[in-house]
Amino acid sequence: NNRIIMSLEERITVVYCGACGMPPEYCEYGPDYESHCLPWLLKHHPALYKKLKGNDGSDKNSNNENGEGLLKKERPTEPWTIEERLTAYYEKYDPTKVDKVDSLLEKYEGKEEKLFQALVKKYGPEPDDPYYDEDGDDDDHDDD
Repeated sequence: NNRIIMSLEERITVVYCGACGMPPEYCEYGPDYESHCLPWLLKHHPALYKKLKGNDGSDKNSNNENGEGLLKKERPTEPWTIEERLTAYYEKYDPTKVDKVDSLLEKYEGKEEKLFQALVKKYGPEPDDPYYDEDGDDDDHDDD
């Protein structure tokens, strides 16, 4: 008689890899993990990439002798797009809204900075864009 009922706030949004179709936690077991899955995950879900790889970018499950991750974290050649900024924001603060990024961008077209100001007020500071990371992958100010 004691049934657990999840409220809408407790639901989990599952992310599926755009390269292999599996949840990112299982990508490493597929044949294209290094060449397809990791780059896709880094581009589309940087916060989840960091969580799976560790905050320093190293693969938590790596069998490499030198302990480095399978994908060398390189500094991006350009800053995040508005879509990437918003996706990173919701991945950090409210993953249930990641699927709504496109519709939110349409709704706030031309008013994106006001949207980000409201999000900062509601949730907190915007996630750091790795393009602006001066040292590459130095994480001295890690608060997570």
